[in-house]
Amino acid sequence: MSNQFKISKYRYILISILLCAATSLAAQTDSVRLYPDTFKLQDMQTTSDVDLLLLDLVAAQSAELHANDTIDTLTYADIQRMDSIAREISYLDSLRAANEAQVMEQIAAEIPAVEIEKSWIKDAEEDRRDVLRAIREMKTPWRKEATLMLQVTQNYVTSNWYQGGSSSFAGLGIAKGQINYITERFTWENTGEWRIGGSTVSADSLHKVNTTDDLLRLYSKANYRIVPKLYTSLSAELETRLLPTYKSNSMDLKSAPFSPLRFNVGFGLDYKPVKNLSISFSPLSYKVIHIMDTARVSVTDYGLELGTQTQHNIGSSLRVEYLWKPVREVAIESKFYMYTNYRHVELDLEVNCDFIINRFMSARLMLHPRYDSSVIMTGDTHAKIQFRELLSIGFAHKFR
Repeated sequence: MSNQFKISKYRYILISILLCAATSLAAQTDSVRLYPDTFKLQDMQTTSDVDLLLLDLVAAQSAELHANDTIDTLTYADIQRMDSIAREISYLDSLRAANEAQVMEQIAAEIPAVEIEKSWIKDAEEDRRDVLRAIREMKTPWRKEATLMLQVTQNYVTSNWYQGGSSSFAGLGIAKGQINYITERFTWENTGEWRIGGSTVSADSLHKVNTTDDLLRLYSKANYRIVPKLYTSLSAELETRLLPTYKSNSMDLKSAPFSPLRFNVGFGLDYKPVKNLSISFSPLSYKVIHIMDTARVSVTDYGLELGTQTQHNIGSSLRVEYLWKPVREVAIESKFYMYTNYRHVELDLEVNCDFIINRFMSARLMLHPRYDSSVIMTGDTHAKIQFRELLSIGFAHKFR
């Protein structure tokens, strides 16, 4: 009985020791890493079934701890790999953004901006045509434009009108075209214009219709950019008349076809500080005035000496051209020209104000003062300022 009690006592003591060991091992898992292969006491023949059960529990716990530790380690490695991938993605995104910015800059440089002008009356068709024109201009450096205007002024008065007066009719036709070649550094501008106008004058008994405007003008200018807004410039201009013009109640001609004919060539600089403004200065300018019909046209009316048909001049010239469009319906075009051969001076200012009524109707006001110190009319002692003004309304259309 006593021996059996002793064996049971030792067994409980052994179980208590094992439980304490297991508890101690579980408490030390933060500092001691347990693996299933650490304890293989099941090979010992002296252990009991309870001892094997306890050892299996300890081995399972250590295996779970090992598994959790492995998962934590793999998760950290995954985080590192994902961070590396994120950095690569960020780098690729930055490259893509930089490439997109470069492409957009290239597109902005090659594709001209479509400017829609301010308008009192909204016109979707005009806006659509502006966009289509800009798309066409992307394909070629050539720019083409033409304008046709036919305008009239009419006045009718009966013979018994209490205030008196006389009937009159005036007409004006203008055909103008431009063909320009425009690149980043080189521009070539070509303009052709023909104006023809006439009116009935009851006070003139010899002529039913008098010519009020007759001008054929061809102008060409080639520019090469030196620095932004400043160009070297070579320009040439030809002006002449195609119809005869008579003095009132006389058969004496004031002008005739190609009488006079003016031709200018200038070399210098062209400054364009803002859009639609050109300031051209030619310190070296050559000018020719030719009268073809010297028998019927007075050469002194154009600054030539009696007995001569052609005059050659070398001097300097200044030309200022500006187009201002506060709104789409109003366009004010001004041209100022000055020439001097250091003995005489010629000043010419032409201002044309076009008021667009709709796509096919417009009104025009023209102001044209002029001064030439070499032209002294018959009966005058010195040169005087010349001036003409015209107000008309009628058909106008622009082709692009």
